[in-house]
Amino acid sequence: MEKTVRDVLVQGLENLERKSFKRFKNKLNDVEIKKGFSKIPKSKLEEADTEDVVDLIRRYYKDSYGIEVTLNVLEAIDERQEAEKLRNDLTAVNSCPSREPSNGNGNGTNQREPSRDVLHFVDRHRTALITRVVLVDPILDDLLQDKLLTAEAYGIIRSKSLSTMQMRELYSFIQSWGNEDKDRLLESLRKHNMPLIRDLEGN
Repeated sequence: MEKTVRDVLVQGLENLERKSFKRFKNKLNDVEIKKGFSKIPKSKLEEADTEDVVDLIRRYYKDSYGIEVTLNVLEAIDERQEAEKLRNDLTAVNSCPSREPSNGNGNGTNQREPSRDVLHFVDRHRTALITRVVLVDPILDDLLQDKLLTAEAYGIIRSKSLSTMQMRELYSFIQSWGNEDKDRLLESLRKHNMPLIRDLEGN
């Protein structure tokens, strides 16, 4: 049976020592959350075990943003090795549905796979790009020059102190873009972060 996102998140948190897991829960309540989401109440986290915490993360942030939050918190408490392992495990899970698409059995059992296939690269790999892109400034310069970002949006994104925060802010603008604009972003990503893009394209 293939692992789900929930399975991988639970396993990742179970790998933490007791002190680290406690720090994770404390930081989870303290981490900066993007607009449109609310923090998990501290009272719900205090006595929660790993499975409870994962269920809370998924309930409050859904899978996509919940993964980002989990990785950010792990890095914030200096559990970078666990964050990297979790990132790799999640990449394997996320690639499974689209690796072996439906063989045309018109029985409706594979309705979700085609929807994943039509997602643009920058949407399909949103989490990995947010957490792994390091050189953000030259990408922003390209997008500004191509007039995909206004000067105001450029300034807002560059004001963020971490590359993960900059990429997350960038995605708040990307979500309204069409595929042609996303293609131009992908060109810039290839130019400035080629090893990462090659890695993602191989998944």
